[in-house]
Amino acid sequence: MFTKFGQQLKPIGNRSSSETKKEQANQKQNFQITQKRQKSESKVSEEQKSLFQSISTQRGNVRLPDLNKSQKQIEKSISGGDITKKPPLMKSRIIIDTKQKQQQQQQQSLTQSMTIKNKNDESIQHSQQQKEKVKVSYFSQSRPGYDGISEKTNQDRELCLQLDENNYAFVVMDGHGMEGEQVSGFVKEQLKLNLNKFYKLFDFQKIFLDIHQKMKLQTAFECQFSGTTATVLLLKENNIQCGWVGDSRAILVRKHQDLSVIELSVDHKPHLEGERKRIEQHGGVVDTYHLPGGAPIGPSRVWAKGAQFPGLAMSRSLGDLVAASIGVSQIPELKIVDMVNKEDLFIVLGSDGIWEFLNNKTIAELVYPFYMKNDPQGACQKIIQEAVAAWKMHSQGIDDITAIVIFFQYGL
Repeated sequence: MFTKFGQQLKPIGNRSSSETKKEQANQKQNFQITQKRQKSESKVSEEQKSLFQSISTQRGNVRLPDLNKSQKQIEKSISGGDITKKPPLMKSRIIIDTKQKQQQQQQQSLTQSMTIKNKNDESIQHSQQQKEKVKVSYFSQSRPGYDGISEKTNQDRELCLQLDENNYAFVVMDGHGMEGEQVSGFVKEQLKLNLNKFYKLFDFQKIFLDIHQKMKLQTAFECQFSGTTATVLLLKENNIQCGWVGDSRAILVRKHQDLSVIELSVDHKPHLEGERKRIEQHGGVVDTYHLPGGAPIGPSRVWAKGAQFPGLAMSRSLGDLVAASIGVSQIPELKIVDMVNKEDLFIVLGSDGIWEFLNNKTIAELVYPFYMKNDPQGACQKIIQEAVAAWKMHSQGIDDITAIVIFFQYGL
């Protein structure tokens, strides 16, 4: 999502919908990209023409930013769209941790085959359950990025809530675009209200869509070309629920004999097959920037046919109204994982500033020593320290970095 500085990027070549390559971490600086974008063979529909003609003249005359002249406007968009057009409703995909479901079914089967316990047995069992009650400790930290010249305005937001004795909520938002800070702040406040009110029966899809619609109607800021990720984690007594749009990520770390990582979210990237098909069906194109020789450079992005906007490097988000009109979705995916007593150690939730150069396993190994000391603050600081060092090795700039670390302690 963060574009390296000192590069004048001008897309060329025909737009295609093929899956693009990963960004080369050590690309040479100061290359010139020839602006040769050819018109798409597919004609823009009358509806699409009407959509883009409704964009304000001021935005319509702007071109993709010259990064040498305006380094703070990287990945900012250049036009507007029909903000009243609502994408079609789609069902959320619910992913269940099948291994734990099988274990639960086996336990239920075993319970049914056992004889009925007397009151003394039930009292002993209740006492044991009380002793095994999990204690949750957590810490969050956010650091503004660096654009190659000065410190940026931090567009990330985080939220940590203890809703009652057994329910917690954790959220990370990563804003982008000219108004990214306002968008992520707006979404944070809306999620805070909804989580406090509806956490017991939290409808991820309805609430995400409601927030998106409210954003379209507000007048405090524009979100035609600005938006945010949102990854919401509900920690309940028996399970973990994660709903997300965008590429802010959450992982759960377990330990049986060795450390293992369970992905609670999967980054929403435009080149993923299901995401790409939806975008193409709504008139969008998935492609990257291209070098003068035609080689792709950078992450896959979402474009309007025959146009140089919006260039969004994710396939789902809140806001981004122009991108939403060509297939970018506000509907979250949902994953539910049953907790395993004493094996579930900790969760790390963070913006893509962490994950750009550090993988899941690396983060798990960084945090584990701090888990053994029950030091979530130290773990957060270590994650951000290592992420910053990785950015400095590979880029002239640094993205905003936000981390939330959640520890589970048993038998306390």
